[in-house]
Amino acid sequence: MADDTDIHDDLDALACDIERAILEFDAALERHAQVRQRVREPVFRSETTTFDDVQDLFF
Repeated sequence: MADDTDIHDDLDALACDIERAILEFDAALERHAQVRQRVREPVFRSETTTFDDVQDLFF
């Protein structure tokens, strides 16, 4: 009976490790998606002073 308990404890620990790995992988995918989204955004944003300075040069 003790062997069964040890096996169940090992399986529980393995399940926790797998769940943690899945959550870490999911978080990494989310960070990757955020980085990709930032890359797609325009370099100049209207709320920045840099954009206003550049806009003044042309208008």
